Amino acid sequence: MTRTSALDDVDRSLLEELNVDARRSHRELAHRLQISPTTVGQRLARLERAGVIRGYIPVLDDEQIGWELTATIGIRISKGKLREVEEHLARDPRAYAIYDVTGDYDALVIGRFRDRRDLDAFVKRTLQDPHIERTNTQVVLNRVKEERRVPVSSRPRAA
Repeated sequence: MTRTSALDDVDRSLLEELNVDARRSHRELAHRLQISPTTVGQRLARLERAGVIRGYIPVLDDEQIGWELTATIGIRISKGKLREVEEHLARDPRAYAIYDVTGDYDALVIGRFRDRRDLDAFVKRTLQDPHIERTNTQVVLNRVKEERRVPVSSRPRAA
């Protein structure tokens, strides 16, 4: 399956329903989409094999389970060492997103931390890597929007 071109309207509707509640049974999904439970199962299996669906996880409230602080960390990395440094950072569970970016920094890490001391330890350990030239850390003060669901439709919905 290549990108979104292989997704038909039934696939998109199925993914939208899963975005609302991935715990729905095949029977309930079938009822909502007016297709058979067998079709639901086959579609889901195909989407999983193709990597469109990579897993099913609960959406947790990080603050309620002890991750009080979120920060973004821009990192400048020595030429030729980007992938090596990113793979090393990716092993730390506090780094929940790592991106190659354009601009003043080579990588952007978004991390969750227990508290200021935890963030401080992460940054200091990161700076010990000889291939990391510089970091710029920004602490998130307020979460205005953090949507973990991926939009299925290419049309944005009005607010």
